[in-house]
Amino acid sequence: MDGVLLALLLICFRLTNVISELIEPNFPQDEYNNINSNSLLWGPYRSNLYLGLRPRIPDSILTGLLWFPADTFHGVLLSKQSCDPKHNIKKFGWTDYDPRYGGIETIVDDDCKLNITTEFVKSDDGQNWVLRVKGKTHNKHSINSIVYHVGMQDGELDFDGEFAGGSNNLVEEDVKLNGNLKSLGGMFDIKIIDDIDNVMAVSNTIDFDNSYDPSLTHYVSLTVPKDEVWKASEIFWTIVKLNLEQLETVDKTTYEFSPIELFQIRNSFGFKGNLHFIQKTFVGDFQFDIVFNMHESNDKFDSDDFTGKLDETFNLIDDKFTRKYQLNVPFNTQEYISFAKEILSQLLGGITYLNDDRKINTDEMKEDSVHINSKIEGGNEGPYELFTCVSSRLFASRGGYWDEGFHLLPICDYDSDLALEIIKSWILLIDDSGWIAKEQILGDEARSKAYAETIVPNTHIASPPTLMLALSKIIKLSESSQNVIDGHALASDILDKKSLGSLHEENMDLLVFYLRKLYAKLQKHYEWFRETQRGNSDEIERDYSNNKEIYRWKGRGEDTTPPSGMDDYPRGDVDIGELNVDLLSWMGLMTRSMYEIAEIIEKYDDLRTYKERYNDIVKNIVDVHWSENDGMFCDVNVDEDDNDIFECHEGYVTLMPFIHTLIDSSDNIKLVKILKALKDPSKLWSNYGIRSLSKKDLNYHKGEDYWRGNIYVNINYLILEALYHYGSDENVSEEARNLANEIYVELRENIVNTVFNEYNRTGYAWEQYNEENGVGEKSRHFLGWTSLVVSIMKMPKEIT
Repeated sequence: MDGVLLALLLICFRLTNVISELIEPNFPQDEYNNINSNSLLWGPYRSNLYLGLRPRIPDSILTGLLWFPADTFHGVLLSKQSCDPKHNIKKFGWTDYDPRYGGIETIVDDDCKLNITTEFVKSDDGQNWVLRVKGKTHNKHSINSIVYHVGMQDGELDFDGEFAGGSNNLVEEDVKLNGNLKSLGGMFDIKIIDDIDNVMAVSNTIDFDNSYDPSLTHYVSLTVPKDEVWKASEIFWTIVKLNLEQLETVDKTTYEFSPIELFQIRNSFGFKGNLHFIQKTFVGDFQFDIVFNMHESNDKFDSDDFTGKLDETFNLIDDKFTRKYQLNVPFNTQEYISFAKEILSQLLGGITYLNDDRKINTDEMKEDSVHINSKIEGGNEGPYELFTCVSSRLFASRGGYWDEGFHLLPICDYDSDLALEIIKSWILLIDDSGWIAKEQILGDEARSKAYAETIVPNTHIASPPTLMLALSKIIKLSESSQNVIDGHALASDILDKKSLGSLHEENMDLLVFYLRKLYAKLQKHYEWFRETQRGNSDEIERDYSNNKEIYRWKGRGEDTTPPSGMDDYPRGDVDIGELNVDLLSWMGLMTRSMYEIAEIIEKYDDLRTYKERYNDIVKNIVDVHWSENDGMFCDVNVDEDDNDIFECHEGYVTLMPFIHTLIDSSDNIKLVKILKALKDPSKLWSNYGIRSLSKKDLNYHKGEDYWRGNIYVNINYLILEALYHYGSDENVSEEARNLANEIYVELRENIVNTVFNEYNRTGYAWEQYNEENGVGEKSRHFLGWTSLVVSIMKMPKEIT
């Protein structure tokens, strides 16, 4: 009888879980989805361009801005459109920006001696927008040509107006385009409106053909395949070249004509189609507006509304930043606040939207192979969509899985709803096996800026599951929330885009609903890791407590381990018996995150499984990877006689169990040893941050020298988090707590000032920093994980 009763109780319990999963939260879900989508519909989501707006819709509208000095024959060489490290751009980026409202971007072009400011404002319903383009020249007599281009991958777009002087390319009035795109909502128009103070260039060296006249706006459209629309700059200069070739028929050289006219776009072939160019050539400073309006919208924009809407936008951003980012001493002064807002704006301004196919390599990995060589060619899949941050607009027009979790941490604090939207986009890319590519390089435009060896990822190679960092953070934010939004505030007639930002963290029901919808994908991903990255227990002599919870990065080379994220960090010889402590640590984080999620969504059977695995991982961290002789956690390898040996290279890899707080708080001996190594200038400590590799290691600054000594903000952030965790734990010994606090206070100030000082000196955030002098190195305009400096400024001054 007792057995029957127990069985009935279990059935009821499971039915309750099933029913609860089918019930949506007590929340106007449809209204939320609509407002959230519209508030994020338009943006500078072509972040590989200095300015490129598009909607977050597949096969839609791609816009961009191209400019060049028109009074020199070198203008073509100084032309700008796509972000390029070779350009002499002193500084660029969004300095006051929110993806839901708009903002301002500045571009300081020392090549063209031109400063461009773009001010972008969206309507309350998110469907319409105005972009104001301002140019400030270093010389009031200089002449610059500005080309705004609009490409339609689908739908229709036509010129609505009359051409001047019998031409088919000259426009005297403001330019208006009428379009129709079903996926966007139907009919729309785009207006390009000149400021009354603009002065257009004048030149008449080509007096026999008025279509070259630079004193009027030039308009040309032509048909290109939808997959080629992104090549607007290349197509523009091809048309100009064709025009130059036509001049050769008049028996004169092009140098007899003014470059101001030569570089004007013409329509000598009677083109008409889906790629549209609007070219204006100004003398001195200039300003013009681009106004986009959906015909069915009740919230249309007028250029006259712009100034008031821009002020409102800045007020909304200021208010949101002040509420979300209370910077702590000593970083609560105005200079640091302005710096923090600018860094966060540049990170948010680097969010991009990709939709296209991808290439993959599905070759099986052999256990005895030392490295899977990357392929240049691979099978095509898709199309796929991805809404993501990019690490650097100069170098990456793609998504990076290793990077993205770090990108999202500062965004979680500012707009956790946005962070969850990005996380969802990533998780939906997890395939049926549970794999997701480290590099999401979707389409030819993204492939054009990617390293060849990253274009075709292997479906058996992993990357650190950093998205779990962001998910865990949002769960913690939700658990600590005081539910400031009550039931009345959730009514659909009150919900608008100004209320978005933290709805998931302030409404546990909504977060639970979100996690339940993605849980199956996350489970597959987690199990893929356990299956494909598990170490070879047959090669291990020692009998550990659980040989299932041991892991090895698959697909590494002799001197590099790209799957780990820390490519050239020194390891031992490649061997199938190798076990990697950093991967086991990431699996600890992932398992802990999975049981946090399982607990919230009431998957209690899964919760017990994850907790058991987590306990096994924590035990193996010590049993497998702690080297008593070396006083650190190390990789394990085998020697020539197949004996287990420790491979110890003190630095970020050996710190991973500490970083992910997998060391028992009562283990004073290990904690103190790690803390003393962090504070030791002859090992890891520097006045600019914690080194990636100990100064005593034989590989210090050797070889490729990528992760062999330089400072990285993302790992320093995780170290600070770990210091705070152990330093505030009453179960940790007083010695360890005091040491953790001492390191925390000094490290926090050091790392912030390293980034702050270099940003002021160079105009850029950097991928890494030199530990001897704090100088920024590798990629510049690297907002990626370096933007975590904002989160560090928000941390408490000291551990209490």
